[in-house]
Amino acid sequence: MRHQAELRQYLLRQVNCPDTAADLLQDTFIRIARLETGDGISNPRAFLYRVAGNLALDHARMAARRGQWDGGDIDEDWACPRPQPDAILAGRQAWRSFLNGLAQLPLPQRQLLLACRVDGKTCREAAAEERITAKQVDRIVRKQLGFLRAQGEHVCGNR
Repeated sequence: MRHQAELRQYLLRQVNCPDTAADLLQDTFIRIARLETGDGISNPRAFLYRVAGNLALDHARMAARRGQWDGGDIDEDWACPRPQPDAILAGRQAWRSFLNGLAQLPLPQRQLLLACRVDGKTCREAAAEERITAKQVDRIVRKQLGFLRAQGEHVCGNR
C-alpha cells in the first residue's frame, strides 16, 4: 500500500484512463495478495511495477482484440460482398413486378419494347420491320417503359 499513489500514476500513463488504471491497480494488489508468503521477493517495489506493467499490457492486448472483433471498425475486406436478404427479396419482388407488367402489355408493344431495349435494335430498325415511323416506335417504347416503371413503383412503394 506504500506505493499505491505512484503505481496508480504509472498505470494511468500506461492505459490513459483513470477508471481502468484503478481497476488494474486493484488487480495488481489482488495478485500480490495471492502469492505465497514464502516467495522471496528481493525488490518489492520493482515486483509491484512488473505485475502492474504486465496487467496493463494484457489489458492493451485485450482492448486491441476487442477493437478488431467486437464492434470495431469493419474494413471492406470483412464486409460480406453478397447482398443482404432484404435486398434479395426486394429485387425478386421488383423482377416479378416487371415480368407481370411486361405480360400485361399488348403483344405488338411488348415486341417493340423488347426489340429496342433487349435485342439492341434502333427505333429505325424496329420501325422498318413493323412498317411504322421511328417516332412512333420511340413514343410506344417510352409509354410502355413508363407503364412498367409505374408498376414497379406501385409494388415497391416508391410513389
